[in-house]
Amino acid sequence: MTNVMRVGGKLPGIMTFVLDFGKGSLAVLLAQTAFPVTETAPEAQLLYLSIAGVVVVCGHVFSVFLRFKGGKGISTLFGVLAVLHFSIGLSAALVWAGMFLWKKISSLSAITMLIVLPWFFILFPWLQNEPPFWTVFFLFLLLSSLLIYKHRENIQRLLKNQESQLHSNKKD
Repeated sequence: MTNVMRVGGKLPGIMTFVLDFGKGSLAVLLAQTAFPVTETAPEAQLLYLSIAGVVVVCGHVFSVFLRFKGGKGISTLFGVLAVLHFSIGLSAALVWAGMFLWKKISSLSAITMLIVLPWFFILFPWLQNEPPFWTVFFLFLLLSSLLIYKHRENIQRLLKNQESQLHSNKKD
């Protein structure tokens, strides 16, 4: 989305976000129909939905249609989180938005969100006096690590204070 916005303008950037978000949401919604919740195994459904979410984000990042070179997966991840665990998704979006409002750097906002995201899968159950589901925590820890790795060039520019703020080159 960020690169599309820089090159094509705000409207194409927003459309890219909506489509990527929708892809992530749809994958988890389809997985919900394939693995409906049961009273005896709600953890199993959460695991299956989490796996579906991780797979769709990895499919975005390593797109077969783009010779295994896709986007960085943040918009798709937000779509996954919106359906998988809305409170965690909203909190992740607020972390991203807070950092973006402060620094206006999309990659820094994404990296910050990815650092805290897995810990939300421990924090939120704890706040509800429930045990964390460690498998889901580790799944999102691995996914966050992968997405941070995909931001390695951004990290190098951030360390050199050369990462640009998000501005559209095209006026809509």
